[in-house]
Amino acid sequence: MNEIEKFINKTNSEDKPMVNWTRVIIETEEKNPKPIAVITNDNFELVEGFKIRLLPSKN
Repeated sequence: MNEIEKFINKTNSEDKPMVNWTRVIIETEEKNPKPIAVITNDNFELVEGFKIRLLPSKN
């Protein structure tokens, strides 16, 4: 199991909403990074070939 899979398992039961961020930008790790996804509280956009799984808060 790689580190991201471990983190997914560790946070499966997380139900506290994220409140410190206005958006999350996910990029490749290259000299000239390419954006993969942008996530906000009420929307997201991502490049073809990837998917986002959202876990709504219980609040």
